[in-house]
Amino acid sequence: MKIIQCDESYVSDLASIFDEYRVFCGYTSDLVRTEKFLGKLLSSKASALFIAVDLKTAGIMGFVNLYPSYSSLALSRLWILNDLGVSSRFRGRGVSKQLIQTAINFAKETKAIRIELKTEIGNNRARRLYHSLGFEIDHDNVYYRVPC
Repeated sequence: MKIIQCDESYVSDLASIFDEYRVFCGYTSDLVRTEKFLGKLLSSKASALFIAVDLKTAGIMGFVNLYPSYSSLALSRLWILNDLGVSSRFRGRGVSKQLIQTAINFAKETKAIRIELKTEIGNNRARRLYHSLGFEIDHDNVYYRVPC
């Protein structure tokens, strides 16, 4: 497996795995909208998206998507790990771990002060993975949202 930063040339290959991830997260499959979304995301360079590529088949195994943000108080950049998905065909092979390690290295290279993420309380597998890679639960802040 090799991890590379994704560009627009991978949109159609990535769309099916990204759509599978959306379904896994409880959303309705919509491959057409997913492909359009990814195309816009990558062409605008609005995020840093890395993909794991299988060396035998050159197929995409999984992805991690980071959105830039900033800490005004720390006067520094941070990254939000917004999406992490691995194709069902490649789960259990350490793909997520390598993708997250790539994200951590990228954050360090870009002089970010941290990576933030959220996951569902009941997603114990993901929570164990994040903890094993040094992520800590933020007990100092409360996460709020408002539907728009």
